[in-house]
Amino acid sequence: MNGIDRISQRILDDAQAKAAQIIEEARQRARSIKDKKTEEAEKNNQKIHKNNKAKAQERRQRMLGAAELEMRKEVLASKQQMIDEVMEKTKEAIMDMPRGEYGKIVSNMLLESAQGHEEVIFSVSDEGRLDQSLIDEVNKMLKGQGKRGELKLAPERGEFDGGFILRSGGMEINNTFGAILRMNRNHLEARLAEILFGKEG
Repeated sequence: MNGIDRISQRILDDAQAKAAQIIEEARQRARSIKDKKTEEAEKNNQKIHKNNKAKAQERRQRMLGAAELEMRKEVLASKQQMIDEVMEKTKEAIMDMPRGEYGKIVSNMLLESAQGHEEVIFSVSDEGRLDQSLIDEVNKMLKGQGKRGELKLAPERGEFDGGFILRSGGMEINNTFGAILRMNRNHLEARLAEILFGKEG
């Protein structure tokens, strides 16, 4: 389990109780809507003459069907809101990590993605915790893996939230945390839904 997964799991552990509360509130709102629609349908039934009983039943079913659909939308919207919150908190938790722990995650990411000759662009927000000393450490580890170990720190800083961009020969590889979360959103959403809401998610 890599650093991002560990952080995601930590956030998910805290989010489960909140998820249950949000879903229950959504269901209560949805039940209230359904009860109101049912009551309206019953009142309409009483007003309609016996000869129109079939039409009244049909209208009642349509109203109840609409209420069921509204209820499902309410629950789905609450689940999506919870998933969005967890993903945002995951990114915030990564950015709030202590320097040593954060540097270890970035070092591991560099080891996995760098060939050993690229230029590394760090974020403006990481100035003061990601610098040449981290590049030097990673270069040593790359050499230990039999790679070139000639990474260079770019003179400029990027306007992004954490992680880094690798630049080589006019090509750039985006390893910022925002890009990683976006690229893996579908997988993460499915995993988060399963953890937060079980099989019904």
